[in-house]
Amino acid sequence: GSDTWKYLANYSAPTDTNWRNPGFNDAGWANGAGGIGYGDNDDNTVISPCVSLYMRKIFSVTDSTKIADAILNMDYDDAFVAYLNGTEIARSNIGVAGNRPSWNDIADGQHEAVMYQGMNPDSFQLSMHLIRSILVNGNNVLAIEVHNLAANNVDMSAIPFLSFKMSDATSM
Repeated sequence: GSDTWKYLANYSAPTDTNWRNPGFNDAGWANGAGGIGYGDNDDNTVISPCVSLYMRKIFSVTDSTKIADAILNMDYDDAFVAYLNGTEIARSNIGVAGNRPSWNDIADGQHEAVMYQGMNPDSFQLSMHLIRSILVNGNNVLAIEVHNLAANNVDMSAIPFLSFKMSDATSM
């Protein structure tokens, strides 16, 4: 959503490929409100056209045992892979699950963002077995890479929402 993210727009190969992991130092990355992208007037943070965008958001969990369900809603153009603490949790329109795309890989096909058109973003039900195995009490990192259909594509959108349903009245 519109929370502040750390991000890196990729115009050349990044120097450190550990950006998906919790211990990565993102101090040199830019800060910006989500969504991040260009071209559709649906971005809180506008970047120059690029082939891919990396985003990181650190969030805290008090008691992971109270999480009953997890959903990633993602409005994107054209492809994405999402990671929680370095482990892939969702992807669409690029490559094969488990194979991390290169920074300059392009989307498998076109996918237009839809929220600016008044529609709901794509929803990805996350495996609770997987979430429970990687989520920790304390700080966690949601890392997302968004890839374009081409390096000079006319638009890019990255508007993620990670939601947890709690087993009691608390919320995250």
